[in-house]
Amino acid sequence: MTTEQAFETVTKIIFDRACELIVGGNPAYESELVLNHIEMVMVEWGYRSPKVSEYCDSLKQENDIMRDMGIE
Repeated sequence: MTTEQAFETVTKIIFDRACELIVGGNPAYESELVLNHIEMVMVEWGYRSPKVSEYCDSLKQENDIMRDMGIE
């Protein structure tokens, strides 16, 4: 497994757990922060992953809905 694949695998695990929280009616704000941090580290190491960017964007959209509803 390459380093980039490892990043993508970890990101997918975090994203899947965050989705479980959101489906259960709970926000996943910490997961959003972690995914953004992973993406930032990937960029610093010279990796670009459309998958990771998609996970970050998707989770942010779902969390934004929770924020708009005032759920903390």
